[in-house]
Amino acid sequence: MNGKLYSMIKKSIVFLLVVLFSAGGVQGYAQSKKGDTTPRKYRKYKTKEAKFEAAKTFYHKGMYLSAAELFEQVYPLFMGTVQGDSILFLFADSYYKNGDYLMAAFHFNDFTKKYPFSPRAEEAAFLAAKAHFLNVPAYNLDQTDAFLAKDGLESFMENYPQSRFGSECNAMLDSIRNQLAHKAYATAYMYYNIGKYASAHIAFNNLLKDYPGSPYTEKALFYMVKNSFEYAENSVPARQAERYQQAADCYRRLESGFPDSPHLSEAKKIAEEAVRKREKILQ
Repeated sequence: MNGKLYSMIKKSIVFLLVVLFSAGGVQGYAQSKKGDTTPRKYRKYKTKEAKFEAAKTFYHKGMYLSAAELFEQVYPLFMGTVQGDSILFLFADSYYKNGDYLMAAFHFNDFTKKYPFSPRAEEAAFLAAKAHFLNVPAYNLDQTDAFLAKDGLESFMENYPQSRFGSECNAMLDSIRNQLAHKAYATAYMYYNIGKYASAHIAFNNLLKDYPGSPYTEKALFYMVKNSFEYAENSVPARQAERYQQAADCYRRLESGFPDSPHLSEAKKIAEEAVRKREKILQ
């Protein structure tokens, strides 16, 4: 074997050994990290105490997403310790302050279940309901969060009637009830507008029953007069007298509750016509 050929074989063997070593090294490194779910940027914090302190630092600096990531990692390590409730509360509050209200509500509710006797349980219950309130969309969209907020705030007031959050809680409840009343009114009016008189009658009655004194009560009563009259006009003769009477009754409710209503004059004309038609049928 000449020297040139020997040199080429030697270089090839060395190259193969380097490749094999490198592959093994990479594989070994990957295996050493298997099961470590800590993001690379947080691996410099070697102990749970260091991660907890770093999470608090992020939180106080307003870096809420980083704080939430670290609190989530360290909470299981501190469960059953005196720090556990603080970590879970700050974890939930990081989501809250970051504007992720659904996640905040979930974790604040989780806090109230796991630490019902914590000094922070009252605030957690309030913030869970408030998070749903802050996530409520416009009245014409799905109102799931509005109902969750309403239930949460009402439950909170029952459990903490003397709470320092009472006035804010009541203000939010008024806002939610008005929004739900707006949704109910829009639904009832839609039924009336498309000629679904039976559905409109039920929907307007439900609005008045579920949200008494709402800003939509006056207009609801006015459209109930019109709806009942038009319902009677489009009914079989056997049901007309009853529905004309409903129009007159709704007018009396409007007149009694809103004597200065701008709708009163129009409603009165409709009611008088309804009475005349009812008397003619009965004769």
